[in-house]
Amino acid sequence: MSLFYKKTAGLALCTLFSATSLYAQQSISGIVSDAKGPVSGATVSVKGTTRGTQTGSNGSFTIQASPGEVLRVSIVGYKSQEITVGSSKTLNIKLTEDASALDEVVVTAMGIKREAKALGYASSTISSKELTQAGTTNIGSALYGKAPGVQINSAPGGASSAVNIQIRGINSLSNNRQPLYVVDGVMIRNDQQAGSKGLNNTGGITDPGAQAIWSDNRIRGNGMLDLNPNDIESMTILKGASATALYGSDAASGVIVITTKKGVKGKGLGIDFNYTGSIETAAFLPRLQYEYGPGYDAATNLQVGGTEEGWMTNPLFPGDRLLNYNAWGQFGPKYDGKDVRWWDGSLRKYSANKGNYGDIFDTGHNSNFNLSISNQTEKINYRLSASNMDYKAIVPGSKMNKSTFNLNSTIKLADRLDLDVVASYINTITKNRPGLMGDVLGSYAGFFSGAEDVEKMKNELYQTSDGYRYNPFGSNRPGAFPVNYRALNLLNYFWQQKRNSYEEKENRFLGSATLNWGILDKLKFRGRLGTDFTGLNIENKEHNEYAVQYNQTNSTGKFEVSKGIYKIIYGDALLTYADKLSDDFDFSLSGGFQSRMENYDDQMSRTEGGLVSANWFSLNNTFGQAVTTHVRKELIKYAYFGLLNLSYKNYLFLEGTARQEYSSTLPSKNNPYHYGSVNTSFVFSDAFKLPEFFSYGKLRASYGVVGNDAPIYASNLAFKQTSLITVNGPVPSLATNSSYGNEDLKPEKKTEKEIGLDLKFLKNRLGLDVSYYSNFIDDQIMPLSTAFSTGASTQFLNVGKISNKGWEVSLNGTPIQTENFKWNARLNFSNNKSRLDELISGVPKLIFYDADQSSIRMEARPGETLGNIYVFPRATNEKGEFLISDEGNYVIDKSTYVKAGNIMPKAIGGLSNTFNYKNFSLDFTADYRFGGQMISTPHKYAYGAGRLESTLEYRESGITLDGVNQNTGAKNDVHLSGAEYYINNFYWGNNAWNEKAAVLDNNFIKLREVVIGYNLPESFTQKLKLNSLRFSLIGRNLFYFYRSIKDIDPEAPVGNYWYSQGIDIGSNAATRSFGFSLNAKF
Repeated sequence: MSLFYKKTAGLALCTLFSATSLYAQQSISGIVSDAKGPVSGATVSVKGTTRGTQTGSNGSFTIQASPGEVLRVSIVGYKSQEITVGSSKTLNIKLTEDASALDEVVVTAMGIKREAKALGYASSTISSKELTQAGTTNIGSALYGKAPGVQINSAPGGASSAVNIQIRGINSLSNNRQPLYVVDGVMIRNDQQAGSKGLNNTGGITDPGAQAIWSDNRIRGNGMLDLNPNDIESMTILKGASATALYGSDAASGVIVITTKKGVKGKGLGIDFNYTGSIETAAFLPRLQYEYGPGYDAATNLQVGGTEEGWMTNPLFPGDRLLNYNAWGQFGPKYDGKDVRWWDGSLRKYSANKGNYGDIFDTGHNSNFNLSISNQTEKINYRLSASNMDYKAIVPGSKMNKSTFNLNSTIKLADRLDLDVVASYINTITKNRPGLMGDVLGSYAGFFSGAEDVEKMKNELYQTSDGYRYNPFGSNRPGAFPVNYRALNLLNYFWQQKRNSYEEKENRFLGSATLNWGILDKLKFRGRLGTDFTGLNIENKEHNEYAVQYNQTNSTGKFEVSKGIYKIIYGDALLTYADKLSDDFDFSLSGGFQSRMENYDDQMSRTEGGLVSANWFSLNNTFGQAVTTHVRKELIKYAYFGLLNLSYKNYLFLEGTARQEYSSTLPSKNNPYHYGSVNTSFVFSDAFKLPEFFSYGKLRASYGVVGNDAPIYASNLAFKQTSLITVNGPVPSLATNSSYGNEDLKPEKKTEKEIGLDLKFLKNRLGLDVSYYSNFIDDQIMPLSTAFSTGASTQFLNVGKISNKGWEVSLNGTPIQTENFKWNARLNFSNNKSRLDELISGVPKLIFYDADQSSIRMEARPGETLGNIYVFPRATNEKGEFLISDEGNYVIDKSTYVKAGNIMPKAIGGLSNTFNYKNFSLDFTADYRFGGQMISTPHKYAYGAGRLESTLEYRESGITLDGVNQNTGAKNDVHLSGAEYYINNFYWGNNAWNEKAAVLDNNFIKLREVVIGYNLPESFTQKLKLNSLRFSLIGRNLFYFYRSIKDIDPEAPVGNYWYSQGIDIGSNAATRSFGFSLNAKF
C-alpha cells in the first residue's frame, strides 16, 4: 500500500472517530430549582467520571454527557437526584428539601420529640458516629470539644475511671451533682450512691491534703461508663433551665437524653459487626531533669557527712562511691557514667536513665467487639446486641473486662397500641483499678532520681524473694536494704498494684417497658415503667508485708469484703391531646405524672490489726476484732407536670411547662416545690422573603426554673444508737449524728434566662448558632460547722446565692463540596463566668481548698468570681521592693492574702473536621482551653526538689534575688546557688513562693482524636456477601499543639467537685492510644 493510501485511510478513521465522539458526547444544559425558585451552587456531575460543574445564580448549568450516562445533582440541605441522559439536551431539575437536614427531630425532656425549629432553647445533639468512630471506651470521653458550653474532665487511669461533665458553669457549691442521665426515657444512676461527697474527691475541704495510697485513693468510675456507645443512636444535651424544667429538682446541672438503636424499616434482617483494637501508652508525663542525681546544697551535703558535691562513703562498701539516697533533693553530683554503689547494694554505672518515669507504666491494650442483629416488620421491631471489652490499663496490675447485652424492641399489640421493651445487662470485672499517685508525685518520700532503674523496682525490688514486701533499711529483717533510701512510696505503689488484689464484680440491669396507646386520632397516652439495678461485690486482699514471726503489737495484711445494692424504680405517665385551633394555629396539651424511688445499701466487713496467719484471706483470720459497717439510704420523689405547645403557621412557636414536685429529702413543711418554664421561637426565614443567600433564620428566647434538692437525710433530725456495756448488760445509747439536721432546709433553686439566634446561609452550607444565658441559683446547700453543744460537727444550711452568665457560639459549614470531595467543619466556643452573689449573715467567705499551712487556698467572697486562688505574697516595703532575708531568700508576708488567679477557664471549645474523598475519609477533633490557672502543690514540691527539667536554670550560675535586706534595707547582695534557691524558696509550708511554682497558667490546644477511614468498594464487598465494609485507623489523646504548663499534664486534676478541675493533688498518667476498627454490615 502506498504512503498516500495509508495517510488517506488514517485521516478517514480519525474523521470517523471524531464524528462518533461528537455524536456520543453532547452538551446538556438545564435549570436546577426548588419550590422557591432557582438553586445556585448545586453540583452537577457525570457519575463515575471527573466531569462536573456548578449552577449559576439563576440555577443554570451546562455539561458534556453522553446518552445513557447518569447526571447527579447535589447540594447540602436537599435530597440528591440522579437523571439518566436521554435524547433531550435541556433539563429542568426540581430539588426537594431534605427533611432530615431542615426539620431535624430532637428528643427533648420526658422523651418528647419535637422539631428542632420549634425549640426555644439551646441543645446539642451528638450522633452515633461521633460517639463511636474514634474507639472511645465510654460516651463521656467522646464529647470533648463537640458541644458548646459542655466541659469534660476525664479522670486518668483509662476505661475504669470516671468522666465528669459540667454544663454552663457551677450549679452547686457543695451538693455535688453531675448532669441527669436519661436513657430511653428512664432516669439512671450515675454517682448518686456516693451522695453529696461525690467520687474521687480526696483532697480539698472535705479531706485536705490527703494523698496517701493507704487511704484507698483508687480512681473510681461512675455509672455512665456502663452505657455502650455502640448501642446509642443519638444523644441530646439539654443545657438551660427551660430545656430541663420538666425534670424539676434533678435538672439544675443539665440533662443528657440518650436514645438507643432500633431496627430499621425496609432493611430486613440486618447484622452489624464492629471491632476496635488499640494499644495504650502513658502520655504527657512530668518533664524530669536527667543531669543531676540525689543530693542537696553544699552546706547540707557536708552536714549529712558527704562532700560538697554530694558524694558519700559507707563502711559496708569500702572504696566505693555512694550518694545520699535518703535525699529528696536532686542537686547532687552530675551523672558521669562511672561505677557507683546503689542503695540496693548493687554496683552500677552512675548514668541517667532517661524517661525512667515512664517505666512505672506498662503498655496497655483494649479489644472491643460489638455484634448486633436487627429487623423491623409490621408487627415487631427489634435490635439485639452483644459487646465485650477486654481492657488492660497502663497501670501495673490493672485490667477490666466488660460484657454488655442489649435488647430494644417495639411490639405492635393492636392498631393503636404499641409496647416498647428495652433491656440491658452489663457485667463488669475490674481488678486493681488505678490509684492516684500523690505519694509519688506530691511526697518527698516518693521522689526518685533520674538514674533510678524503675524497671528493676517494678519487677524485683518491691517484694522479697519469698513474696513479702521489701524490707527497708533498719528493719532488722533478712534482705533489708543496706543503706537508707527515701523514695519508698514508689515501691509501695508497685506493691499495691502488683502484689495485692482489689477485685470488683458488678452486675447491672437497665430495663423499661413503655406502652403507647393512640386512644383517638388526637389523643395519645404513654405509660412507662423502668428500673436500674446494680449489684457490686468488692474483695480486697492485702498480703502480709513480712512474716508473722516479726509481729509485735499487731500484724500486717488485710482482708475486706464490700457489697453494694443500688436500685432505682422509675415510672411516668403522659396524656397528650393535639389539634388545630384554625388553619394557622396548632396546639398540643399534655399532662403527666412521674415518680421514682432510689435505694442505696452498702455493707463492709474487714479484718482489724492485720492477719494472724500469713496470707489466709478470711474474716476469721483477723488479728483484732473484725469491723463491720452497714449504710442504707432511700429517696422517694414524685411530681405532677403539664406541657402546652402552640404554633402559628409553623414558624412561630410557644411552649410552657409546669411541675409540682415532692421530695423525701426535704422537710415536710417545705414540700411541694414548683418548677416551670416558658420558651418561644420565631423562624423569620419562613415568615419573610429573605435574600437568596439566606437559607434559614430563627430567634429564640426562654425562661425556666429548676432545682437541686438536698442530699439524702441532710434535713433529718435523727440520732444514732450505740450500746453501752454495764454490769447489768448492754443498754442503748442515743447520740446525734455528725451532721445535725435542718427542718428549714430548702432546695437550691435555679432561675435562668436565655436568648439565641440560629442562622443558615448558602443553601445551608454555612450555619451559625449563638446563645447567651444568665442564671442564678439561690439557697445554696452547704455543710457548715455548728456549735459543740448540738453534739454534731456540721449542719446543712442554705448559705447563699451564686450566678452564671456566658456565651455559646457554634459555627458549622461545608467549605468544599464536589462529586468526589467534601469538607465539613464545625467550630464551637463558649465562655462562662460564675460568681458568688451573697452569703448568709455570719458567713463572710467560703474556703474550698486550703494547703501548705494555709499559704495557698481557694476561697469565695460575696461579689467575687468563684474559683479565685489566694496566696501569701512575697513581702515588700513601702516602696514596693521585695524583702530578702539575711540568707538571701524571699520573705513571705503571712499577714495577708493576694489573688493569684482563678481555676475556671475563660473560654473552652473545639474544632472538628471531616474530609471525604471518594471512599476515603479523615476526621479529627481538637479542643482548647484558654484562661484560668491550676493549683499544683506537687509541682511546687518537685520544683523545689530539683526534679523538673525547668530547674536546670541557675544550677551553674546561681542567682541573686532582686530586693532589699529585710533588716538593713540595703540592696540584696547574697548570691544563692541553684540548690539553695530552689530548696529554700519552694519547699512545703508557708515560707514558699507559691505564685511561681504552685499556681500555673493553664491554656492548651489539644489534638483529641483522629480517624482515617476507607470504605471498601461495593464490587469487593458483594463478593463477600456484605452490604458494606469499612476499615479505620484511629488515634486518641495524641498531642498538644500548644500548652502553657510544660512540666506536668494540664489535665492532671481529678475529682467531680466543681473546684476539683483546678486542683492537682497527684494524679496518674494520661493515656495515648493508637489502633484500628473494622465495621461490617451484612
